[in-house]
Amino acid sequence: MIRRVFLVAIVFGSVISVSSTSILATEPPQAKLLYKIDTADRVVFLTVDDGSDRPADAATELERLQWPISSFILPSKVGAYASWFSNLGSRNDIGTHSARHIALKGLSFEKQKKEICEGERRIKEKFGSTTGYFRPPYGSWDKRTLQAAAACGISHVVLWTVSLNGRTITTWDGKIHPGNIVLVHYIRSMAQSIKQLEKRLKVQGLTVARLSDYLK
Repeated sequence: MIRRVFLVAIVFGSVISVSSTSILATEPPQAKLLYKIDTADRVVFLTVDDGSDRPADAATELERLQWPISSFILPSKVGAYASWFSNLGSRNDIGTHSARHIALKGLSFEKQKKEICEGERRIKEKFGSTTGYFRPPYGSWDKRTLQAAAACGISHVVLWTVSLNGRTITTWDGKIHPGNIVLVHYIRSMAQSIKQLEKRLKVQGLTVARLSDYLK
């Protein structure tokens, strides 16, 4: 009789263990969310969105400075200009920005997955590969965004802490800090934004580093 009770206890304990594991396994994996990089190095990270314009003066500035950049490009903006984007700065790492540039927050997991995966697939067709990083349009995201991104093979969802628009620099607290991720856009004022950033970084003793060198 004692033996039977003991066996039942073992079986029952096994069921509990398997059930607990199953419950934990139901939570989908998520891509890592980044606003800034935790580093003591005197560096920031320059990222560029969309691809609506291809300003020649911005390309000249990046060539002069030899800054590495990370781009989050819309497939519809690439056209026959993949090599133009690829050759910017000392290095241009290409990430994705969705298929149609729509706000993702609040959409179903499946709709978000379709937007992210299609954008990733189409950018890979244009450039041959991507960084595996994704920027949600308008910075609009929720938990399903991180889950959908992971389902599309994305490792990091990259947001920002500093944005540039011509001469205007917008930060969270008025300063640029080491590890900040900086946002500009492929628009006509891009060169002006780069010059403003250069001035501010010189004053603060900062420089631009390659984002992927700091991500694991």
